[in-house]
Amino acid sequence: MREKSLAELSPDDIVRMCEINFIDYWSAACDSDNAEFREEHGATFAYTGIQQEIFNVVLKTEFDDETADTATDAVMSYFKARRAPLLWYAGLLCTPRDMGKRLEAKGFPHDYDLTAMAIDLGEIKAGFSEPQGLIVRTVNNASDSRKWAECLASSWESPKELVPWMMANPCYNVELIPKSGKGMLRRMYLGLIDDEPAGTCMLNWSDDMAGLQTVGTRKSARYKGVGSAVVAAALRDARALGFKFVVVLSTVEGVKLYSKLGFKVFGKLPEHSMYFNR
Repeated sequence: MREKSLAELSPDDIVRMCEINFIDYWSAACDSDNAEFREEHGATFAYTGIQQEIFNVVLKTEFDDETADTATDAVMSYFKARRAPLLWYAGLLCTPRDMGKRLEAKGFPHDYDLTAMAIDLGEIKAGFSEPQGLIVRTVNNASDSRKWAECLASSWESPKELVPWMMANPCYNVELIPKSGKGMLRRMYLGLIDDEPAGTCMLNWSDDMAGLQTVGTRKSARYKGVGSAVVAAALRDARALGFKFVVVLSTVEGVKLYSKLGFKVFGKLPEHSMYFNR
């Protein structure tokens, strides 16, 4: 797939690639003793125990029509037993195709859509302003890993347990060895203004594709060009690695940032939420 250009792919192809990259990211994030990545009951899902719904996710289902409701109940029971808030994604990789309506019938409202975007790396836009004193560097030690985790936690308004959890996880602490012993196909980027952490980003990839994850900017540093600069550093590295394009699943707030860099919209990833911790 890497040899194909963005123009050779359909919008649905690109949405699926966004979903696959998201699954690859979660597989890496769970290559640790403090997280679980499971493929059971016909579902692919990740559990971290962090009490924020974005850290406990159902990513894909391969249910048949007759047993979909029973399989859904089995996956729900897993998260109920752990009293975990949950996001369940009902994208193009999910079957049956009416999975979203089945989730709504069980009390999972369709309350959000991530936007599937991609950029041709030969068409990166430049000329955006950067704040004075901004430096973007690749994270390569535990000290920067902690700064990165603290910055992301602040950006996402995450619970206090996120930083120690990340520091015990090889996906986020670059000095740790993954549980599988395999190398991590990811790079983390930290933006600093006058040596104070301001923005984060992760580039993760496989043989077929590269994508962005964990993009965040501290509230005090927003709308100053920090996010654009950190993402641009990841895009340059992706191009150097030989990729022709990069995908991302964007929040509503992030679409403007990515569009400014040259990303285009190709579709949506529906999101359903339920809070088993209440």
